[in-house]
Amino acid sequence: MDLGNLRQSSQFRLLTLLTKIAPNDVQKDLVIHEDLMKPIDLVSGARLLREQGIEKMFKLASVAPPWKNYIRLYFIPSIYAVAENVAQQLKRHEVEKTVSYHIIILPKVLTVIHSLFESLGVLDFVTLHSYSWDFIPLDSNLLSLELHHLFKASFLKEENSLLTSVAKALMSFECLFGKFSCVMTLGEKSQRVHNLLNTWKKEIQPTLPVETEFTHLIMFDRNIDFVSLLLTQLTYEGVLDENLNMKSGFVYLDSNGAEGSQRLMLNSASDEIYGEIKGKHISAVFQHLSKKAKELQQKRDIKNTDSIEEMKNFVSHDLKRIQSQQKSLALHISACEIVMKRQAGILEELLELQQDAMSGTKMKEYLAFLEDSIARQFDLATILRLCCLYSIMEDGLPEKEYHLLQKQLLQAYGYRHLATLHYLQRLGLFNQRDSKMISLEPLLPDRFTRAASFRSEHMPFRKICQRLNLLSLDESPQVNPCAKSGQHPSYVFGGVYTPLVYHFVERCVKEKEPSLGDYVRCFGNNLRIGDCSQPQWDARGKILVCFIGGVTLAEVASLDLLSRQLGRQIVVATTSTFSGPDFMESIASQCIDT
Repeated sequence: MDLGNLRQSSQFRLLTLLTKIAPNDVQKDLVIHEDLMKPIDLVSGARLLREQGIEKMFKLASVAPPWKNYIRLYFIPSIYAVAENVAQQLKRHEVEKTVSYHIIILPKVLTVIHSLFESLGVLDFVTLHSYSWDFIPLDSNLLSLELHHLFKASFLKEENSLLTSVAKALMSFECLFGKFSCVMTLGEKSQRVHNLLNTWKKEIQPTLPVETEFTHLIMFDRNIDFVSLLLTQLTYEGVLDENLNMKSGFVYLDSNGAEGSQRLMLNSASDEIYGEIKGKHISAVFQHLSKKAKELQQKRDIKNTDSIEEMKNFVSHDLKRIQSQQKSLALHISACEIVMKRQAGILEELLELQQDAMSGTKMKEYLAFLEDSIARQFDLATILRLCCLYSIMEDGLPEKEYHLLQKQLLQAYGYRHLATLHYLQRLGLFNQRDSKMISLEPLLPDRFTRAASFRSEHMPFRKICQRLNLLSLDESPQVNPCAKSGQHPSYVFGGVYTPLVYHFVERCVKEKEPSLGDYVRCFGNNLRIGDCSQPQWDARGKILVCFIGGVTLAEVASLDLLSRQLGRQIVVATTSTFSGPDFMESIASQCIDT
């Protein structure tokens, strides 16, 4: 399987669009939104853009850049506030007749954005273009559309227009790797994407390869399992994402990722050491790095070589690779040191609290900790994750505690977070156990009240966990053999919880016919099985697991473990990678834009 074909497909569409705008020999200026700079680098790279006539590249700001050429391009995501910023820049700027403006919008030009440009009177000299890339390979087993705003649009505001880009990417995937024999979906959004995919295939009738590499497509909505997003990830790659905020496969070791900062590329194909440690429990990583350092030093020590010929062969073949690995090793050790400093004195207490929430014990002490932490204004994202974890596992907070925590949160962190609590309430993450809960919706603008809240209509999440055997039977992670072993999927969360997606995929593909009765009882109509012929259930092809709304790297690690257990390759495709801090910070932002 060559995932590079996906990159070439995206690259071809981008270059075709740029050529359509103006020939390669015509010089152009390009303004790129910050969130798209790293993905576009993975798709095409700066060199290829320059070959297409892009002379100057700028980062999108609140004011127009110092233009040089007459063909001026903007490359932005389909977010209303971003489009409004661009439209206002163009409106303020005095336009010459010889100047041509083109706005490339990822993944598509939404009706509301087209109306915005029309209402501001800039469509007379601006051309809008839609562009969507296919899944971008971030690692050997991880593909991403890098659509970080899709979760807000689809799950918070129930605006499903961006789901078409997921269906389009899946159709491109089938055109490259063959038709999926078996398709299973868990979640409303996944079902929508599957319906779109089927409709388009009937209308377009694309030519698909005769032989298929991927027999199973399993689609999974992010809101089916929020617990995997709220618990602290304990694999090396997950810890890096939570603390250093991975973007398009890179983390920066210096603050804010400023220009010139040291960056670490998290790709096992280009970094052998990362491939060895990415799925390990964080407690085992330092020991592995120390052992690796000694091995490399021994390889580099050539004092006892028997001949000049051996030394010459070593310098020409092995030395460069060893130096590259030592450089990579130094970066990983630096990353570990940064994480250790940030989590010193906090991690163990957080893990104990999360263990209490998952087991349902010591809840009075849990609530007392929350109240004390709010009073001392601990990190808001951490506090909200703990509050939401309690609410999910206890099927809502008791009325008294709910109102007390709500009041304390608003007083400590500001009443602007009234909207934050509403968004969490809408997602079913911060609720009052009593059904007669006072809704926050009347206090918010009308445009936020359209979406229906996600509720677990079938059964409380703790009962789901018990029915599917997702919780650890041992109350103490210190004596739980699953906690750090790497042999059981719950190790990615210290042994307290098995990611639901691991259990679902295992149940779907391990037997000749999937036994999904428990999932029907737990999720009802959210579970759908389609495009499956009976003899294909036990097909031994590769498996594509597609997340709608984002995936955590801990879930990726658990599926990597399942892949080794089954002896079958599992590739994860997602709309974006997600971590708990990233999720909470996006919810807590003052403005939710689509």
